[in-house]
Amino acid sequence: MSLVTCRTCVFWRSFGAAEPLNGTCRRHAPMPGQHVDDTSYWPETVADDGCAEGVAAAKNPESSAPGRSAIVACLDCVFWFRRGSQQGLIPERRGDLPRSWWHDAAFCARNAPTPASSVTRARWRATHASDGCGDGQRA
Repeated sequence: MSLVTCRTCVFWRSFGAAEPLNGTCRRHAPMPGQHVDDTSYWPETVADDGCAEGVAAAKNPESSAPGRSAIVACLDCVFWFRRGSQQGLIPERRGDLPRSWWHDAAFCARNAPTPASSVTRARWRATHASDGCGDGQRA
């Protein structure tokens, strides 16, 4: 196993032309939180950062667009869900994201809660339909 830089990793998304050397790591799905209306913020990294869990884009035969094919969009993932048949989520306590974000959001249930040293209530984190990660599975 060797270090793969973020710049060459299929799980990395650059911020685009304005900041091509900065972006987010989408390797893992979010872990459950403990607070209602927890949302996911993907870890920001620099193109020259790297890790041993990265996968070089050149090694991915399905890659038609480097950095995209290994990431399963939340909208297409079997672990992305809404309670009941409602469309979108209605935040109970959060007003920092616009309604349009919540309308296209649901919960990521890819990871189960882990035991803690005190009684806790697990809350799955909200992600946007356009988000995605390397732990997802297509529906």
